Amino acid sequence: MQFRQSILLIVPLLVMSIGLFCGAEAKTIEAGHGTVSWTGQGVIDDLGDGDRIFRGAITGTLLVKHLPEGSAQAQIHQSIMDCQAILHVSENKEGPKTGVCLIKAHEGKDIAYVEIRCAGVKGECKGDMTWVWGKGGFKGITGTTPFSASIYIEQGKEGRMHGSAHWPEMTYSLP
Repeated sequence: MQFRQSILLIVPLLVMSIGLFCGAEAKTIEAGHGTVSWTGQGVIDDLGDGDRIFRGAITGTLLVKHLPEGSAQAQIHQSIMDCQAILHVSENKEGPKTGVCLIKAHEGKDIAYVEIRCAGVKGECKGDMTWVWGKGGFKGITGTTPFSASIYIEQGKEGRMHGSAHWPEMTYSLP
């Protein structure tokens, strides 16, 4: 009889503790399809043999198309994306491209810091964007999202580039 009473006390405590630990898990946010058209201004070093390195600032407006649950109407969220980048652009071999960016949403109230790493030849780049840090609505943000990008060096305009990037399924986690 005493064993039965002990079990009756332990089971509810076990269920409550599982609920506490499950509630501490991060929530994955499926933000939707993201796209940004960007421009870059910096220094382009010609290394010869079709290799060039861009070092500078890249800015653009990030648009994320999101379809909320139970809603037929898609929503477009707009953020400013400011990056510092080093891009290896090669005519004939794959080169690494890296950047660190601030994404500012909701008039700067929500800020996320991301690291971008990708590789590709000439005007292409495929890789990952990693959410590293956040403030406001992005506080505690983490996760990695695959993306692809295009890169074009503007002819006749010293140090200028432009391109676009696409995240088919932008996701991140929040506490």
